[in-house]
Amino acid sequence: MWVNPKEVLIPHTFWQTEKFSVYFLLQHRVGLGQGNKLSSLLVGTFDSIFDTRPCPYRILHRTANSEVYYEIACALTESDILKDWEWLENNLDLRSFEKEEDIIDFVCCKIKSLVATHLSETPDEENSESFKDASIKFHRLFNVSRDSTLVCYYSCSYWKNKFPRQGWLYLSIEYLCFYTYILGIEDKIVVRWADVVNLEKNNKMLSDSIKVTTRDKREYCFSLFRKSSETFSLMKQLVNLAMKGIINDVWFNKDHNLLNKLSMHVPKKQSFVKRDLDARAMSELYRLLFRLPLNEKLDGVTNATLFTPYDKNLVWGQVYLFQNFMCFNSKSKVSLNVVIPLCDVSQAEKLDYMPDIPFDNAVIITLKSSSTNDKPPVFILSHIMERSFFLKKVSELLGKLNTRAVIKSYKTDKLSNHEQQPLMLTFSMNEHDNCLIKIKQRTKEVEWELYFKEHGKGVSMYKTKELVNLVLVGIPDSLRSNLWLTFSGAYHDMVANPGLYNELVEIASNTKSIAHDEIERDLHRSLPECPAFQSEIGINALRRVLTAYATKNPQIGYCQAMNIIASVLLIYCTEEEAFWQLACICENMLPDYYNNKVVGALVDQGVMDNLIATHLPFIHDILYRLGLIQMISLSWFLTIFLSVMPYQSAIHIVDWFFFDGAKVIFQVALSILEMNQKQLACCRDDGEAMQTLCNYLSGIYNEELAQNEIHKDGDQVDRSVSVQELINNGYKKFGTISSETIENLRIMHRLKVVQSMEDGNEKNIVRSLVPDKYFSSEELMVLITWITYH
Repeated sequence: MWVNPKEVLIPHTFWQTEKFSVYFLLQHRVGLGQGNKLSSLLVGTFDSIFDTRPCPYRILHRTANSEVYYEIACALTESDILKDWEWLENNLDLRSFEKEEDIIDFVCCKIKSLVATHLSETPDEENSESFKDASIKFHRLFNVSRDSTLVCYYSCSYWKNKFPRQGWLYLSIEYLCFYTYILGIEDKIVVRWADVVNLEKNNKMLSDSIKVTTRDKREYCFSLFRKSSETFSLMKQLVNLAMKGIINDVWFNKDHNLLNKLSMHVPKKQSFVKRDLDARAMSELYRLLFRLPLNEKLDGVTNATLFTPYDKNLVWGQVYLFQNFMCFNSKSKVSLNVVIPLCDVSQAEKLDYMPDIPFDNAVIITLKSSSTNDKPPVFILSHIMERSFFLKKVSELLGKLNTRAVIKSYKTDKLSNHEQQPLMLTFSMNEHDNCLIKIKQRTKEVEWELYFKEHGKGVSMYKTKELVNLVLVGIPDSLRSNLWLTFSGAYHDMVANPGLYNELVEIASNTKSIAHDEIERDLHRSLPECPAFQSEIGINALRRVLTAYATKNPQIGYCQAMNIIASVLLIYCTEEEAFWQLACICENMLPDYYNNKVVGALVDQGVMDNLIATHLPFIHDILYRLGLIQMISLSWFLTIFLSVMPYQSAIHIVDWFFFDGAKVIFQVALSILEMNQKQLACCRDDGEAMQTLCNYLSGIYNEELAQNEIHKDGDQVDRSVSVQELINNGYKKFGTISSETIENLRIMHRLKVVQSMEDGNEKNIVRSLVPDKYFSSEELMVLITWITYH
C-alpha cells in the first residue's frame, strides 16, 4: 500500500534490494524466510524490542545525485509490493523533468495524492500510520478475525519463569495479546477478556505491574509500562465491557458520538476505538455526577468560573456540555454543582462588562422565565479560554435541540390519566395528625424556601454545602416528590417522555405474563401496616406502577423488593413520578440489581466486603468468623433499607440516597456495623449476630416521630439510634468513599461474580431458588438476610 513519503537516510541497513530502476528500489527485510539464521535472529530481535518490526517489503524513491531516499510503499506480501512496482513503471514517466528536485517533488506529491484518495475511503480516526502498522501486525501475529478491532498497544515486559521478556501488549475489544521475539525465541499470549477472572495492579515484582488471571488458573504478569495507569484503566474498561456483555447478552458497538474537548486544537488519539472508549468512560463518569439520562453523551469540557449571585463570588471549576445539558462543577474548596437543561436556555451571548465584577471572556446564559412576572434566571461564566468557540458549540447544540423538539412536538397524551395525588394526602397517616410534627415539618419547609429564594429552585438550582446540610437534616414530606425527581435525575426522563406512563399502563392492562402474576402475589405484602395499602386505591396504584415498569423494561420485568420501593414512593409521589423514580433506581442508580441474575446486588456485596476490610478491619474479622460477610447487606441494598427498619426512618436514607447516589447505602451500612462493633464481638454464631442486627435495625427511629412511636400494646418502642444520627455518622466517618471508588470496586467484583455464574457456581438468589419463582415475605427475608419484614 502507498504511504506518505518519509526520509530514509540509511537505505540498506537490514534491507536487501530485489529490483531497481533509475528512480526506485524494491527491497525486502534481511533474514526474511531464512528461518533461524543469525541475520534473521538478530533483525527479528531488534525489530521486536524497539518496535521497528516493519512490513517485510517496501519501495524507495531516489534520484542519482541525492543522498536521501523516500519510502513510498510497503506491503506484507511480495505479490502486493509487485503490484505497486508495476503501477510505478506503467504510470510515472519522469523523463520530461530536467531537475532532480522537480522529480522528487512530483513523485512525493503524486504518492501523497494516492494516499489521500485511499484514506478518504476510510474513517479519519484510523489514519495514523503507526497505528495502522500496529493493527496489521496484530492481525498477522495472532491470526485473529479481521472483525477484532485493535484499541491500543503498549511496550512492556512479560514475566516468564521469573525473567522479563520485552515485547508489545496489544489490547483489542475481544482480546489481550502479547508478542515478543528475542534471539529466535518467540512467545505469543492470547487471552479473551471473557475468560479473565481477576485483574489487579501491584508492585510485588516491579513497580506498576499488572497481573491477569484466567479461568484456567493461568497468571500473566506485565510490567515496565510507560503509561501504567492508562493501560490498567483501559484493561479494566475492556474487561468490564466483556462482563456487561455476558450479563445482558450484548456486545460492544461502535458509537460515533466521540468526545471533543471545547478547543479548536483537539489532540489526536491512536485509534477511533480508543477515542470512543475514552469518551464513554468520561461521559459515564460525569453523567453519574450530574444525574443525567442514560443516553446522554459528553460533548466537551472547558475550564471556567461561575458567578454566584447569592454571595457575589467567582467559583473556579469546569463546564461540561452534553447533548441536552450544560453542567458546572467546582474544582475549588467551595462545593458547587449546577445542571442547566439546554431546553430551558433562551439565549447565550458574550458579556464584556458588569459593574464592580472583574469578568474576563465572559458568557451570560439566560433561561426562559417560568411566568411573565418573573425575572429570567441567568448564569454568568467567565475566564473561558476560547469564548467564541464555546459559544459556537452551545449554538450548535441548541440548534440540534430545537430540531429534535420540532420532531417530537407531535406527541400528545391522549390516554386516560392516572395522576392521583400522593397517597399520604389521601389516607390518614398517624404522624401527620400530630401538631408537634406539623410544626417541625413547617419549620423545615421555611428553611428550604429560604434556600430556594437565594439559590434557585428546580433542576437548575445552585447545589452548595448548605444544601448538603439541609438534606442531612431531612426533606419535608411536602417537598419530597419534587426534590427526589430533581436530585435523582428522574425528572429529565419524565419530561422527555410525556404520556409514556399512561400508555404503558394501558398496554399492561391488556397483557398477561409471569411478571404480572408475580406482582399480583406480592401486592398485599407491600407495607401492609400502612393504611394506603389496606385499600384498593393504594393496591391499584401499586399494580399500575409495577406492571407499567415490567412492560417498559421486560429484561428486568419484576423482582421482589421492587414492590417495597414502589409502595414507599407512592406515599410521597404521584403514580407517574413514582414510576420514573423506580425506573431511575433500577436502570441508573442501582444497575443490574433487579435483572434476572441480581448481578448488581451480588457485586455490591463484594464491594461491601472490600470496604469493611479497609475501614473496619476488626469488624471484618468478626463477620468472617461468623460467616456473615456475604449475607448482611443484600436486603439492605435491594430495598434501600426500607424492608429492614421502619419506613418512616428509612425514608431519610432514601432522601440522602437520591441526593448523593449509590455510595450512600455503603456509608450507612458501614455506620450500622461500626455502631454494633461491641455487640457483634460478643456473638457466638451467625444466628445470634443476625438477630442482633435485626433488633438494632428495627429500633432505628425518626427523631420527629419519636414521641409518636408505640407498640400495638401501648409500650414504648425499643430504640437503638435515630436515623439522623446514623446518617450523620456515616457521612462524617465514611464520607471519603467516593462514587469513583465504588465504580472501580464494582468492576473488579463484577468480573468475579459473572465468571462464577458462567462456571455455574453462583445461583440466582432471588429468582432461582424456588421452582415456581414465588416467595412468601418470610421466605424472601430468610433466603436473603434472615430478617423479617416490618
